[in-house]
Amino acid sequence: MPETTPSLALPLIAAGQAQKHVTHNEALMGLDALVQLACRDKDLGAPPPTPAEGDRYLVLSPSPTGAWASLSGQIARFQDGRWSGLAPKPGWLAWMLDEDELYAFTATGWIGLRSAPKLLQNLTRLGIGTTADAANPFAAKLNTALWTALTTAEGGTGDLRYTLNKQAAGNILSLLFQSAFTGRAEIGLSGNDDFAIKVAPDTGGFREALRIDRASGRVDLKGPMPSPLLGAPALRLTQDLATDGSLLGGGLTVQATSGGTPWPLAGLAGTMGTAGASSGYPGGLAIFVKPADGARPGTLREVARFGPDGNLGLGTSATLTTKLGVAGIIAHTADNTWSLGTPALRAAVLYAGTGAINTSDAREKTPVVPLAEAEIAAAHALAREIGTFRFLEALARKGAGARRHVGLTVQRATAILEAHGLDPFAYGFLCRDAWPAVPPRPTIPASPAEVDAAGAEIVAAVPAEDAVPGRAAGERYGFRTDELLLFLARGLEARLTALEAAPKGA
Repeated sequence: MPETTPSLALPLIAAGQAQKHVTHNEALMGLDALVQLACRDKDLGAPPPTPAEGDRYLVLSPSPTGAWASLSGQIARFQDGRWSGLAPKPGWLAWMLDEDELYAFTATGWIGLRSAPKLLQNLTRLGIGTTADAANPFAAKLNTALWTALTTAEGGTGDLRYTLNKQAAGNILSLLFQSAFTGRAEIGLSGNDDFAIKVAPDTGGFREALRIDRASGRVDLKGPMPSPLLGAPALRLTQDLATDGSLLGGGLTVQATSGGTPWPLAGLAGTMGTAGASSGYPGGLAIFVKPADGARPGTLREVARFGPDGNLGLGTSATLTTKLGVAGIIAHTADNTWSLGTPALRAAVLYAGTGAINTSDAREKTPVVPLAEAEIAAAHALAREIGTFRFLEALARKGAGARRHVGLTVQRATAILEAHGLDPFAYGFLCRDAWPAVPPRPTIPASPAEVDAAGAEIVAAVPAEDAVPGRAAGERYGFRTDELLLFLARGLEARLTALEAAPKGA
């Protein structure tokens, strides 16, 4: 039979032993020293000068002195006026009263449990609330998690940056979102260094929904990034909306509500739908609105169309044959405020079924004052200036084939009115308009069509645009012909009246 217990080395009472109470008391004192072990200190190299009965210390000094000289690495116990040592074994725990910290004895010595996390280095697996495995070396099963920055008061910077890193561009670095352990969304760098967002339906693989080009910062919704096109657009939309009978393919839908009724606005680029419907408009852009009756998308009403040739159609889906085609009334948003055309950018010809209607409402005018004698005389003189002329620009283009026009010039009219003592530009039938200089525009190079991996065109080719030379500041004179004719008509009426009043044969 052994003389001590195997774990705490407490003395055992032998058979036939005399003075059994001594052995029994020693065992009890050992239990008293080791059970609920609480030590005064662990940093002393010699016994304290006035220890109390039952005090315990961890002697961690490699070379203690005094009564502890032979107790290095042991638990020093003061009992019955003398010091004795107890050799610890791995797994023993001791509470340090001066530090308020629990220590554990290991094969390498005593370790404070507060600093134990610092020793958790190079772990191959870690599970929190669940079991980690080879496929998931780190696993956590919990309902909430918090990462917060170490504040400046705590010795930190107040910032928090979470870093994820992959080996090379061809690897994957992503966050995968699952529902019932089935992937539904993924964000990150998937096989390249462009940031992408992918989603997955109930069945089938992931489909890319958004990509941000790492070099340019351009945003692409569904599809590969385009090469620079007319200044590299910051946002390109390639979503196919050919669903529910809609004509909106490869465009954008922006939807608002009015009284609970949705009103979508959609753009159309390329062909309409993946099936390439015959109603497609390759390379163009159309804008639709939903009728107020809330009809299905297939009955969207087209309000504008931009052709690949630069033409614009408003309110029509017919093929554009002019730069601007309008199926409806053209009206400004403010009455009598803006002009149609400018002095420097005139229309060559104005075709109309009837004449122009000019406001002549007595409620909007001062009373009509008869022309004075000087004005009538000036009208006589202006009428005598009427003759034929040809435009210099037409002569330069057509030569002798330039057509002759009938009229007079503002410069001669101005001189005649001044000769009769009149202020020429006090009259509305004389006009002088000036314009500022316009800087030139450089040539815009052509952009070739872009195709995807299957060879399908995803971006139409854009033709080159010639340079525009710009325009110097200038001025131009003109007539309000209707008012000029009325001015001349009054002079003609005065002349006829004078002739009729003259004696016959005079």
